[in-house]
Amino acid sequence: MAALEHKKKKKYVYKTEPWEHQKKALSYLYKRDAAALYTDMGTGKTKVMIDLIQSRDFKRVLVVAPKKACDVWVKQIAIHGVDNKFVVFPCQNLSKAKVTDLLSKIPKKTTVGLYNETYVFIINYEKVWDKNIERYLERKTFGLDCVICDESHRIKSPRSNCSMALARIGQVVTHRYLVTGTPLAENPVDVFAQYKFLDRSIFGTNLGRFRDEYEVVDAELSARIGHRILNKATPYKNLEQLHEKMFSCAFYIHSSIELPEQTDIDYRFNMPVKSEKIYKEFMKEKVVGLSDEEWASSSNALTTVLRLQQITSGYLCTENLETKEKKVINIDHARAEALMELLEDFPEGEPIVVFAHYKKDLKNIRIACKKMGLTYSEVSGSVDTLNEWLDGRTQILGVQYSSGSESIDLTRARYCIYYSLTQRLALYEQSRKRIHRPGQTRPVVYYHMISTMSRGYTIDEKIYAALKQKKDIVDYVMEKGWE
Repeated sequence: MAALEHKKKKKYVYKTEPWEHQKKALSYLYKRDAAALYTDMGTGKTKVMIDLIQSRDFKRVLVVAPKKACDVWVKQIAIHGVDNKFVVFPCQNLSKAKVTDLLSKIPKKTTVGLYNETYVFIINYEKVWDKNIERYLERKTFGLDCVICDESHRIKSPRSNCSMALARIGQVVTHRYLVTGTPLAENPVDVFAQYKFLDRSIFGTNLGRFRDEYEVVDAELSARIGHRILNKATPYKNLEQLHEKMFSCAFYIHSSIELPEQTDIDYRFNMPVKSEKIYKEFMKEKVVGLSDEEWASSSNALTTVLRLQQITSGYLCTENLETKEKKVINIDHARAEALMELLEDFPEGEPIVVFAHYKKDLKNIRIACKKMGLTYSEVSGSVDTLNEWLDGRTQILGVQYSSGSESIDLTRARYCIYYSLTQRLALYEQSRKRIHRPGQTRPVVYYHMISTMSRGYTIDEKIYAALKQKKDIVDYVMEKGWE
């Protein structure tokens, strides 16, 4: 009780004056050893956590975040961290071997002379579950006293290596915090793994029991298909109880800033006759040959959606029947040509963001920009020239959903083009928030490039309809049919 009273009376430590909502969030988190901070975009979540670290005087902190967010943490600590307080170890750009080597050279926490400094280890989710790295982080002599999972929806998959590693680390570290704007990115099960790290007393550790508590199963269909299928009409139950448990240790910061209006525009183009023939054959047979040797096939609904998306984008990934060599074969250039027509309508020099799903799409966007004489930057799994675009040196920014839907600010642009759509609702909604967030001062317009056929609906139209209805694309297609 005395310790709690001490916490309540302690003066918070700031380098930069926080906003009022940040003070309220800090006050909530400060009193708790395990808590979640749910935030709207642009509300200053990283500063809240930095102020928490220095106010509670943690000595060794692990921040786990997507790679882009790791870079943000390094910059934000330089801005908001008390001078000479922090020793930062950015690990996101190091190899796993180099991270392991770095951790092996860190003095034990009990070493005299360290108590005036806070060591902050910043690492991306892809590395934290490495067995050698995890081994050091779990050691008592290493002395972690705080772990922060930023964009914590990244550990929503209960059986992923990353999720299980952080659950183990959470068992040996006293202070644990989640930070995300989308705790329920796609469905209620998303919170299970996050809270298994945060506080396993809230939802337990048995995934089967959790799902039985909050999911409504279609028993007949599940028995017929052979795996768990949710009821279409009412897939979830006990959601009020779920919400109450979530917020038993969570604080929500919402933005009070009024944002400009948003407009969605469908930009439709016709699929060439040859491509439509290939599309319909694949849709019917789930296999198609582009030559005697080159064939494309599908064995499940997800792969079918992927192949159909490729066809609407003017190419197809095939396999040689003899050599088994895989290659990408161009079918048409209709989508790229439609993009060039659309880009011609924008004012000269207007910054534009173009989202795409696959690397081949980004390559086609890059080629289209080159043909038009437009300067181009990219954020993808293999390229990161975002700073060129942010500095105004380029006009068009191509963004791959998986690399650019989190932790970047794209408010320089008011126009966004969806060259190809993602099948994942969470990535789509995150991508919209990159442009429409605090800092945006102009009305935002989203263009959705939709391929159409002479008869029937394309996968573009189905994905867009599913996203607007906030549904999973495979479930939507299975419900509505392929035709």
